[in-house]
Parts: sequence; C-alpha cells; structure tokens
Amino acid sequence: MDNGRAGFTLIEILVVITIIGLLLTLGIGAVTGALESGKVTTCRKHLADIGSSMLIFKEQRNKGRWPRESGIRFLLELHRKRQVTGRESDVFLCPGTSDFNDTGDSGGPGSAYEDWDAIDSQFISYAGRDTANYPIRNVGDEVIASDDNEFGPNHKTVTNILFADGDTVSWDLDIDGAGVLESWPELAEEGLPIGPDCPYEPLQVLRVD
Repeated sequence: MDNGRAGFTLIEILVVITIIGLLLTLGIGAVTGALESGKVTTCRKHLADIGSSMLIFKEQRNKGRWPRESGIRFLLELHRKRQVTGRESDVFLCPGTSDFNDTGDSGGPGSAYEDWDAIDSQFISYAGRDTANYPIRNVGDEVIASDDNEFGPNHKTVTNILFADGDTVSWDLDIDGAGVLESWPELAEEGLPIGPDCPYEPLQVLRVD
C-alpha cells in the first residue's frame, strides 16, 4: 500500500502563493524602475538636442545672440524661427508627462506652436531661461532649461537640466538634494518648483510660463 502524500497542504499552498506574490512584486518594481529610467534618459536626450539646436541657431542664424524671449518661448523660439520643426518638435516633450504639441486638427507635431500668442505650458515639458531678469553671461555653467515639474514632477525624483554650453545633467532629489529634502520633505511627492521659489538655486533663473 502506498502511504505517500497526494497534493499539498494548505500551509504549503499559502507559502507558494506568498513566494509567487513576492516575485511578481519584485518583477513589477524592476519593470517600473526600468521604464522610469528610460523616460529620464529620453528626456535628457531631448534637452541635449534642444541645446544643440539652440547653439546652432545662436551662432549661425542669430548673430551670436540668445533668444530674447523668456520661459517656454525662449525655447520655442527655435520652432518660431524654423530651426526645429515637424517631427523634430517632439524634443519639446518629456515622455514622463502628458504634454502634447499637436492640436489634433491634422496640423501634426509642433502645430500647437504656430499661434505664438496662444502657446500654453501644456504644449511643452520644459522651463526656459528667464532672460528678462537673468541675461545669459557665462556660457559654460549657466542653466538655460530643465524639466518644468509644473503638474507634479516630470520624473519621480530626477530633474534633467540643460546648460548653456549644451551639457546636460540628471539632478536626483534623493541623492543630490538630501539637504533640500530635509527642509522641504513634501518635494519628494511634488517635485522641485522651477523658478524663483525653487530651493535649488541654479533653477531660480528659469520660468515655466
């Protein structure tokens, strides 16, 4: 007679379910982290592309001068002067946001920028230099754009930043802004407020509007 057990006990089944749940949680977390990292990387590349286009526009088409506009129009001057048009206009959008630049009336990418007076911050994911109050003087280390974080952070803790020489950095609130978080712990959920109220001084020279 075979006295071997058939099937599993309730405890064994619960253990297996717990292990599977843990593995799924870890797996989902890894996938979510990878997706977020990919969005940060793409966003940083978009800012780098904006920086390259800005330098070409400045040196080759605008007699060495930066755009006179401030905020988002400082950046969108590239579209207005046809330096960045069509599908290239997607560089003004961060994949971590729901911003859009297509008016939906068959205008295509960048069509939201055609009416200069009606441009809204939902059409672009980045804050631009406040040239009216902070003229650009030292090309190397001056910030000219960053994630706008207007309706919550573009990314969970990272803010991508573009400098006047075309370099970009990813500034992580958890790593680079530990001191900032001590004073403003709510920023862990809200993200950095870009502009004059930003606790990270280099981003005070930008405007979201």
